[in-house]
Amino acid sequence: MNIKSLFASSIREEFSSQQTLTLIGLAGLATLLIAFIPWLGWLNYPFRLLLTLVHELGHGLAALLTGGEFRGFVVYPSGAGLAYTAGGWRWVIIPAGYVGVALFGAVLILLGRSQWWSRLALGLMGAAMIWLSLWYGVPTILSISLPIGLLTTLSGLVFGGFFVWVAWKATPGWIIFLLHLLAIQAGLTAFSDLMTVMGLSLNFFNAPANDARSMAELTFIPAIIWAVLWAGLAAILIGGAIWVTWGAGGEER
Repeated sequence: MNIKSLFASSIREEFSSQQTLTLIGLAGLATLLIAFIPWLGWLNYPFRLLLTLVHELGHGLAALLTGGEFRGFVVYPSGAGLAYTAGGWRWVIIPAGYVGVALFGAVLILLGRSQWWSRLALGLMGAAMIWLSLWYGVPTILSISLPIGLLTTLSGLVFGGFFVWVAWKATPGWIIFLLHLLAIQAGLTAFSDLMTVMGLSLNFFNAPANDARSMAELTFIPAIIWAVLWAGLAAILIGGAIWVTWGAGGEER
């Protein structure tokens, strides 16, 4: 099967391991082209907004799961973000942003071997983003400046709507390609952001606010230690997902 036929396959078709790996390779190639070809660089921006959305929702969901409140979140035009939470277990909520992005990528890898699981994952992810953006993003329109509030809510609605539409309409080839493009971007973003946090954490006196610094204030353990630990956990999550899916155990499927 050539590449063109992979993307034009029947919506009911399930791919072999070799065909799936070909699509994963194409997703990796697309990531490299976006990263290194200047006139494609603008394509990084949607991924930046999406993964900031995942990061902030990670904080919020951790708050809810540990008995706290998720009061809203903000995605700024720069790609930065902020989640508003109260109560809950702070030692779980604070790492849930960076670790949540890595977990997001790991789950996509685990589900990505099957086009049916990939389709279900995209559909559920899209529906969840729409609901969370309406429930927790809309309040920021009133409490933060109108443009930022609109960007926050519209980002979730646009990404969520796109994922639902893809899950409903796309062929298996596009489903697997898009899911792994998201997984690769999530993994790279998790590590690149944590490398940035490590660099900031070395500045003991004038470092800007970040999750590692917040964790240091909570535990009195230096921020650089937390950044390194989170990077290690991200590597375990991503590497473990790849091994389970495509390693010795995965090849027996």
